[in-house]
Amino acid sequence: MPPRIVLTSIGPDDRELTVTGRNLRYLRDVLRLAPGEEVTVLDGRGLALKTVVRRAGRKHLVLDVMGICSLETESPLRLVLIQGLLKGDKMDLVIQKTTELGINEIFPVVTGRSQVRFSRKLDHWRRVAEEATRQSGRLSVPEVHDVCRLEDVFGCIGDGALKVLFHEGEEKGLDLPVQVKCPVAYYMVGPEGGFTADEVQQAEAEGFVTGGLGRRILRAETASIAGAAILQFVFGDLAPTASALSTGSTAGRRSEAAG
Repeated sequence: MPPRIVLTSIGPDDRELTVTGRNLRYLRDVLRLAPGEEVTVLDGRGLALKTVVRRAGRKHLVLDVMGICSLETESPLRLVLIQGLLKGDKMDLVIQKTTELGINEIFPVVTGRSQVRFSRKLDHWRRVAEEATRQSGRLSVPEVHDVCRLEDVFGCIGDGALKVLFHEGEEKGLDLPVQVKCPVAYYMVGPEGGFTADEVQQAEAEGFVTGGLGRRILRAETASIAGAAILQFVFGDLAPTASALSTGSTAGRRSEAAG
């Protein structure tokens, strides 16, 4: 697979691209690409261009556009994370791993138990999402919204979306409508210490269903990653196909026979 970069300004009619800044250092200094080598350039919103390196200079690198790429790496599920702000670099981990799992939007929210000293990290979080998009071979970069309140997010949710709150205080599992197609799912994960009782009640009043993530206590960042994987498995593109299940069963029987 050719290396990928994100240039938000590209268009489908471009025939030549000039690369500078972080992308130049990545292609020229890290990958040491030579003229004639391929690069896939994304706009972060669904467009991908196939390009080849024409020349690499000290201040810029020039790419010739060969055409539009057809990439099938996005999940049919539009998945949105409402994440209580986490301490240190834990937000980086959540953004990175949920991007790899196919998240589409992330709302960092201030809650009763969250840390509000995030030091204006929005630009940094967006770079983390962009890097994870490039690394994982995705077509679209998730949108990382500015820090907001829960009330602000609730006002953005349209009708028909599945709404889930993963809550460590919930003993029962999550009862998901697995037979129903779900094009959009919002899920909430609290900060260290979880959501307050008032916040849980507020979410339930907005139509969120609550459920636990097993008998073990998970860190907040682990819960966010696990939640994305569960919802992608049930409604997205992580579920095994019928042929894969059949192959796995056959392999299992052969293994037992060999034993």
